[in-house]
This record gives sequence, C-alpha cells and structure tokens, in this order.
Amino acid sequence: MLTEEEAKRIAAEERYRHEIRKSLADGEATVAAAAAPAPEPAKHGFSAKLMEFLNSSVGMWLLSSVVLTGGAALLQQIQHNHEVALKNRQDLTSHRFEIEHRLDAMVFLLRRAKTVGDAKAALNGIFKNPIPLSAELQNRSLGSLYLTVYTLLEGSAQDKTTQAVKLVKRLEEAELLLQSEPDSKPLDETQRTQLTKLITTIQHLHFVPEK
Repeated sequence: MLTEEEAKRIAAEERYRHEIRKSLADGEATVAAAAAPAPEPAKHGFSAKLMEFLNSSVGMWLLSSVVLTGGAALLQQIQHNHEVALKNRQDLTSHRFEIEHRLDAMVFLLRRAKTVGDAKAALNGIFKNPIPLSAELQNRSLGSLYLTVYTLLEGSAQDKTTQAVKLVKRLEEAELLLQSEPDSKPLDETQRTQLTKLITTIQHLHFVPEK
C-alpha cells in the first residue's frame, strides 16, 4: 500500500507527463498548420466574369448600344423589304394592265379588219400602244413587258409567262409576214382566225389566276 508521500509523487509525475504530451501535441499542430498550403482563392469562370462586366456601368452602356443599333438596323431592313415588295406589286399591276389593254385592242381591231392594212394596224400593239395609258410603258414592246412581269412572279405564274413570251414571238413572226403583203389586199379569213386565236391564247395565259 502506497504511502501518502508516494501517492503525491506519482500524481505529480502524471501531471508532468500530461503537460509534456499536451505541449508536444500543440507544437505538432502548429507545425502542420504552417506547412499546409494556403487555400487557393475561388476561381471565377468566363460566364461569371462576363456577367460581372455586363452588370457594370460600362457593360450596361455597351449592351444598350448594341441592342439599339441592331434594332434600328432590323427596322430599316424590314422597311426596305416592305418598300421593295410594294414597288414590285405596283409594277406588276401596271404592266399587267398595259398587256391586257393591248391584247383586247388587237382582238377588237382584228375582228373588224377588212384588209391586210387593217390587220397591220391592229397588230401595232405588239410594239407600242397606239392609245397611250402610261408614258413609261407606251413604247415598250409586248415581249419586253412580259419579261418584266416574269421577274415579278414565282412558281407556276412564271411558267405561264414563259409560254406567253413564246406565243408573242410567234405573233411577231406573223406580223412580219403581213408586212410583205400590200395594205389594200383583202384580209384572208384564215389569217384573221389564226391571228385572233394566237392572241386569245396569250390572253388566256395572262388571265389565268395564280395558284
């Protein structure tokens, strides 16, 4: 059995050992903390930097400038396209009206023609309009009017216009043959029928509704 003095001595030794262990443990922790690398600062991605820039006063100014400039350009392009489309519709209407008027006049005059001279006069509409409707289109040939109409149409309407141009060429050839005959010669009924049929075929192509 330990005496009181031995018990005190053992207790003092235990306290001393505990203090030593604690001191060593604290020293190791301090060394480990000093040796550990410092944590890297948080990295910001490109999107984060971009959002930060756009939220700045300079970024907001730049963004608003781009939006306004792009919007203005888009509106100008829309307006330009609208003006072009409107001009094309107006040109198409005026050219069609000119063509219709000439074809109607030729058929009307051919049906009443008595001589080759009368037939020649009736076919003058191939090259110019004897009754002016438009100063701009008056001296245009029928073929050139159709070629302009062709550029303003699409799809099946262009195909019909191409057929009409070919028939106009045939009409021009028929008119050329008439020029070799004297004006006073009576108009042959076969000639009248062929010419009238050719013109009415062109009219049919011209008046067929677009699909």
